[in-house]
Amino acid sequence: MRKYLILLLITGCSIATYGQNKDFKTELYMGVSGGSTFTKVRFYPSILESYMQGYASGIMFRLISEPHIGFQAEVNFTQKGWKEDTAGYSRRLNYVSIPIMTHINIGKKSVRFILNLGPEVAFKISEKEQFKDPATSEPGGPGYRTFFGKPTDNSLDLLFTVGLGMEYHLKRGGAFALEGRGFYSLPNLFNSKNYIYTISQGNGIQVKLTYLFELAKKRK
Repeated sequence: MRKYLILLLITGCSIATYGQNKDFKTELYMGVSGGSTFTKVRFYPSILESYMQGYASGIMFRLISEPHIGFQAEVNFTQKGWKEDTAGYSRRLNYVSIPIMTHINIGKKSVRFILNLGPEVAFKISEKEQFKDPATSEPGGPGYRTFFGKPTDNSLDLLFTVGLGMEYHLKRGGAFALEGRGFYSLPNLFNSKNYIYTISQGNGIQVKLTYLFELAKKRK
């Protein structure tokens, strides 16, 4: 994992220093986005689980102040969680998340390839469990786990997020962006002092479509 992060940083620095020119125009955007999430939780000891599909939507702000590189911040509503098909159990967690990312783009005309990466902080606002068989929630029942019926211990989530995508910029201003993201949580959902699980970290992918409104373009 470390070598990939180093490679991304080297790539970003290379792009940032490439193509410097006097005709560069600072770009300022706001945008609205929507998409789907597919998430799991990495448990140790491991649990047989599958991806849970959720939804994500939000608003974003982007400032490109140098050729090919800028700053992007977002406020999103994001659904995460996991499913245990054999136990007939699932848990959905709803978050307000705030990614603060470096934005890198390649391409000068209507089509651009984009890379967004950086930290993200998320605040849990609600969670909900679902049992296909009510007997599963009872101690001693089939597939019972000690965290059934109990809330997760962490309301604050810290993540690292990386996104790759493509943008199409319209002649009249504005753009459409299609992006795929991967994210990984650092804190555990459940306190290891209270449960047998020493690791319970969320992870997943997101596919999103964004429309960007161009607010200003100023020659630098």
